[in-house]
Amino acid sequence: MGEPIGFTGVADRAAIAAARLALDPALDIAVVPGVEVCQQRWGRMGLVDSSGRVVPGKVAALLFRAGRAARLTRRPGAVDFNAGMSAHEIAAQFAESGVDYALTGDAGTNLYHSSAGEAWPVFYVEDVARAAEAAGISRKESGSFGMRVTLIPFDGVSELGRTRIDDIKVVALDQVIVDAYGGIDRMAEQADILLGRRVA
Repeated sequence: MGEPIGFTGVADRAAIAAARLALDPALDIAVVPGVEVCQQRWGRMGLVDSSGRVVPGKVAALLFRAGRAARLTRRPGAVDFNAGMSAHEIAAQFAESGVDYALTGDAGTNLYHSSAGEAWPVFYVEDVARAAEAAGISRKESGSFGMRVTLIPFDGVSELGRTRIDDIKVVALDQVIVDAYGGIDRMAEQADILLGRRVA
């Protein structure tokens, strides 16, 4: 995977930043040392060129590696809540309460191309506590399993380039693919479908 042996820590946000910059260098993302490390590693793997831009034909491999380095389940500040409402209903609650957000995960990929059922609504939000209050969702007990909704605080990269689909704010296509590759269950297949590597 290009990661140090024994890597088990939190998600590498620098990998997300490096991947997003490789595809869109106009994004307002600072090239900090962690981003440079990713660019160098991926350069040795033939995924990006000397300027950090993605090598033609390597988009899928780059986004896959970024997603695996930045697993959704390991995002800093992420909080799990008990499931109940759908992603669309939660987004409507956020909009009504003026909470800034961006949908991702399986529900986000489905807005770009419907290919699987919604199993895990994941939102980037400006303020986790305020978003949870607006949606009326309660925190999931630590160590409990089953359906959940996850709120992840804005990190200055993942929420960049949001768009509206069906009146819902969703992360940019590149970001939803990174997140799907870093997700669970069928989300990697959804990413492949968005990249045209698999038929729905």
